Amino acid sequence: MSRKYTYPKLNIPTESLVICNLRHDRMDGQIAACVLQGIVNQQSRQKIYVTNSYCFDNKRGGKTQVQIAERFLKELYDDLPSEKLIPDDNQNWPGFMALFKRFKKFVKGVIIWDPKLEQATIEAATTIAGQTDGLVVSPEIADSFEDDLPVITDLRDFEFKTNLECLKWLLANWMEGANKDFAFTWSHMTTDGRTWGAANKDYVVAQKLFTYYLDITNQEEAERYSDVLKHYAPGTPILGWTDERWSDALFMKLGYFMVPYISVENMTVHASFPSTTGKQGEPKAMPIQTNGVYISFFVADGDNLLHSMVYEPAMILNLKAYGHIPLTWVINPGLVDLAPKLFDWYMARKENNQEFASMISDGHPSSDHYSAFNFYCNFARAYLKRAGMMTMKQMEESEAVAWNIQPYVMNSGYAGPTSSCHSGLCHKGIGPYEYHMDNETFHIGSVKLDDNPETIRKLVRNAPGKGPLFFSVFCGTAVKDIPALVEKVAEELQASEAEDEHRYFFLRSVDLAATYREYIGMNIS
Repeated sequence: MSRKYTYPKLNIPTESLVICNLRHDRMDGQIAACVLQGIVNQQSRQKIYVTNSYCFDNKRGGKTQVQIAERFLKELYDDLPSEKLIPDDNQNWPGFMALFKRFKKFVKGVIIWDPKLEQATIEAATTIAGQTDGLVVSPEIADSFEDDLPVITDLRDFEFKTNLECLKWLLANWMEGANKDFAFTWSHMTTDGRTWGAANKDYVVAQKLFTYYLDITNQEEAERYSDVLKHYAPGTPILGWTDERWSDALFMKLGYFMVPYISVENMTVHASFPSTTGKQGEPKAMPIQTNGVYISFFVADGDNLLHSMVYEPAMILNLKAYGHIPLTWVINPGLVDLAPKLFDWYMARKENNQEFASMISDGHPSSDHYSAFNFYCNFARAYLKRAGMMTMKQMEESEAVAWNIQPYVMNSGYAGPTSSCHSGLCHKGIGPYEYHMDNETFHIGSVKLDDNPETIRKLVRNAPGKGPLFFSVFCGTAVKDIPALVEKVAEELQASEAEDEHRYFFLRSVDLAATYREYIGMNIS
């Protein structure tokens, strides 16, 4: 059986929007609203579009949270007819109740989760909702309905005491009807101020994904991920989130990979438009100088859809220094399917000195697991081609991935916190001086900027051998003003050229690769 190398889309296109503000809804109302959004948007050309949902992982929620949905209405969807839904007078759930009264004909019943086992039963109820068109509700919401909605399942009746008990029941009764093309898992689905929110539930319900909760930090529960994943073909992507400090190694061993999908609203709208393709500017080599230091700055963590679909577009819209210095923005190439209008928006902003590069996932299947690793490489290669991306960011086993995928540039290694890394360099990937060719791929390690030019100057002073130097520099993620930081560092480095006896040049990753190729006598095309 042939396998799909594309994210699931919605078959029913969007013709108009009903916009619902969830800012004043309690979390149980936001959960119910996003589940209802999935039910409606899977069937209707008039789609629900939500704004101002809550996620603690998004800059700790509240006033500091980055909200982009309203900006997208203007930037991406200004050509669509839309109406703003008038909130209901219910004090606890004004957004949800307004939605329910408008769209209740789509609802077949309710699934009530158990507050005594909140995370596990909310996820179990969401799985059931995707297969029944039932609303996921708290007992309090269920009691408030004036309409006599049938109860599809009341999870309190089972009196589950543990996450494992709930999962065992869910697997036995609801795995068979779930979508097996993609897996899903979700953590931090509470109803308090530290919840990571309900924003992804529309897509989970619309795509009939099997969602559940296990505490991956608990060894007994972590071992049970295999009970779920054995139902999926090797290499299947796992959308959602569970703590990467444990999941990367576990999923790599089991032969799967996680694509973080956190706090991204309205995927059932974004994914309903025709898929697109992209093209980056052609690589250009800079003149070689023996005392030259050639630097490509990049922004991560674009594999996480929160970064690709919230943080990075918000930064590009808000900051004045965008485009002043060459910069490589790492985004998920799956946007060509998941959010084609947003991907086109990115392509319209690439300019001459900005590049959009690919990162597929957080981790990947081990190369020892051949069928899973082969699927991952084919999946990544297909998306790089469709997105027109020439640069790929990869952390572990980047050598094997580079040889199998052959991007123009492989940006390797992990350049985040180094407290647990040997000699200050993380074990993932390769070091900053280890640039080389893997057949047609320019493969370079990453170094972290630490917000000042001394990191780079120290690398220059300590470089082995003579001749030009090439560095790929991680500048952070789009939760801070990266373009302004890069501009400041670039100016300070160029001001130090006489003292350092080096010339500093700043360029996109593809141009860094082209310059290296020319330096060693290769054709740059």
